[in-house]
Amino acid sequence: MNYSTVILGVVLAFFGILFLLLIVYIVKSNRARSGLKGNSVRMPPLNYMREVGSKCPDYWVYKGADPAKAGYSLCENVFNIPTQNNNTCYNDAASGTRLKSFKDAKMDSEGKMDKEAEKERCEFVNKCGPTSEMKASWLGVSSEQMSPGYVNCGLV
Repeated sequence: MNYSTVILGVVLAFFGILFLLLIVYIVKSNRARSGLKGNSVRMPPLNYMREVGSKCPDYWVYKGADPAKAGYSLCENVFNIPTQNNNTCYNDAASGTRLKSFKDAKMDSEGKMDKEAEKERCEFVNKCGPTSEMKASWLGVSSEQMSPGYVNCGLV
């Protein structure tokens, strides 16, 4: 065996390893890029948030405009979802009606909600979960700072 064959083998092995590393890098960078795209998609869709999602928390039923408060939607906890603080989570907890009014949210073309409505929804999410350790469920409204939703309570 001569030196030129050994050198050729070493060079081929080097370029083979380099080629494999390049393939691994390309695959990982594509996965990272597609992962970022997937996390930035807002859910639920904007038209859902405007028509339904911004009005009431998850599993509560929209009852229409609140007749006692102009510019507010009336929601009812018909499924008796547990809440940790009835005085904050219902209009009149003593009556046992399980009704709550929420300010009608004004949303711009990109889904940004007005500050007053954001604050009210974040207060509900943070204070009206089943226990003090659990947040209430409201699709599109998140208690996490990095939510891809419409209201990020960590930033309000």
